Amino acid sequence: MNIFSYIIITALFLEFLLDVIADALNLRALKPEIPLALAGVYKPDEYRKSQEYTRSCTRLGFITSSFGLLIMLIFWFTGGFNFLDQIVRSWGLGSIVNGLIYIGILVIVYELLTLPFSVYATFVIEERFGFNRTTTRTFITDILKGLALTVLLGVPLLAGILA
Repeated sequence: MNIFSYIIITALFLEFLLDVIADALNLRALKPEIPLALAGVYKPDEYRKSQEYTRSCTRLGFITSSFGLLIMLIFWFTGGFNFLDQIVRSWGLGSIVNGLIYIGILVIVYELLTLPFSVYATFVIEERFGFNRTTTRTFITDILKGLALTVLLGVPLLAGILA
């Protein structure tokens, strides 16, 4: 491994650690009593429910982040990035198109791998707390709209960066 590898891996771990610390501080700040500033805004049951929701979402976020870091490290140390790069370069489509395809494949694979966490957040956690108004059709439509926006806005921007 070269110095850039160490810098990238260190940055990944520091970003993960910073997220964990921020989440821990946020959870520690949750108090069972309604703050005076919110006394007339929340009923005690609603306040307790909002804190339980925050805890559930934070736990899922930690699991999702841990999974993402693990996948990234596995892909890194098994040579997955290099392997994908060699495949994409072998198509001979030029550096900008190759870069777009390479990053596009990484994004699509990551989104597919983390999709179960999104499904769980929407259809289990939000349902448990009575927040879910999303149907399966709406969920899929939202994903497709997000993908379309990413392509329409992200591809030209990324192409400009790669140029």
